[in-house]
Amino acid sequence: MKALIMLITVPKNLVVAGPGLLKGVSKKGNTATYHWQTKYSINNYNIVFNAGNYTVAKGSYKSVAGNTVPVQFYVLKYHADKAPHFIDMVIKAAHAKEKYFGEYPWAKEKLGMVETPHLGMEHQSMVAYGNKFRYTKVGGEDFDWLMFHEFGHEWWGNKVTARDWADYWIHEGIDTYSDALPYLDLEGRQAYINHFKQTAFGIQNKQPLVLGKDIDEESAYNNDIYTKGGFFMHTLQYVMGDTLFFPTIKGFVTDANYTYDHQNVTDDVEQYFSKAYGKSLKPLFDMYLRTTNKLEVSVKARPRDKYLIMLLNIDMDLPVDVTTDTGTKRMTLTKKGITIESKTIPVIDADGWYFKKVILE
Repeated sequence: MKALIMLITVPKNLVVAGPGLLKGVSKKGNTATYHWQTKYSINNYNIVFNAGNYTVAKGSYKSVAGNTVPVQFYVLKYHADKAPHFIDMVIKAAHAKEKYFGEYPWAKEKLGMVETPHLGMEHQSMVAYGNKFRYTKVGGEDFDWLMFHEFGHEWWGNKVTARDWADYWIHEGIDTYSDALPYLDLEGRQAYINHFKQTAFGIQNKQPLVLGKDIDEESAYNNDIYTKGGFFMHTLQYVMGDTLFFPTIKGFVTDANYTYDHQNVTDDVEQYFSKAYGKSLKPLFDMYLRTTNKLEVSVKARPRDKYLIMLLNIDMDLPVDVTTDTGTKRMTLTKKGITIESKTIPVIDADGWYFKKVILE
């Protein structure tokens, strides 16, 4: 939808939170009518309002593009004392997201959050929050995983939108990947690597993420669009390398050809990243998104402390960390294989960048 006007009438003691800008409130008798409007394009499932006994806590921040963005939190009155700290956390989240994905997509209207009885949802410019202020710690700072995740959908889901349910990993997988970036920024690379090592155990791998075309929600929506989709982006980061991957993902989410009114499928993402990489990444996309295969790596012992290491089930060369008695080196593995020397059995991808199966012979 290109734009939206909502006129919501409620009992006058309630407050309505909605997308875009509040243009006015008119009161008549025992009712009040709230006029919300957005001039941005908006997905149908984001056309939502919430009504409750809210008070509005406010703040603002300077975006990466230099714009002053209003921040509003529609918080239930009995939680009003929690709002200032929560807004501080939201602003930190905005800076963290903008570092990797560019300016907040609705900067000309507002950054909104609303307290809800359900856990959360990425409603555009008025993100639903129901985690009850239960924070963990990342880098010694309060961190709300739910707020950070749902807020991330403003970029991955609302600004960049999948055309088909079959490609919904673009929303959930890339956003889940972005959930790990605070570990990288606040606790360091090893904490980030350890985070993905743990999330790999949650991959069920019962069906491919991309099943075809014109898929319904029930068929496409499963936990792996989060876990495996996020892990795939982690793999892609390693394959491309940080200096290429991070500008590429920011480039995609800030490219007018893939955002706002333009919807996307998996091939759009693959082709964009392949162009940046300089060679086709389609075999990697196909294996991890369109099959349940793991990357298979063969390690065969040879005489005199030699080992033949080869890829078995993918038609492209891949960089892989190989640990021997002399340390860990990033090596290019192929189907033809490479021979190395080591007094110990080589360890393949010790940091777990790949969802893989290693076959020792």
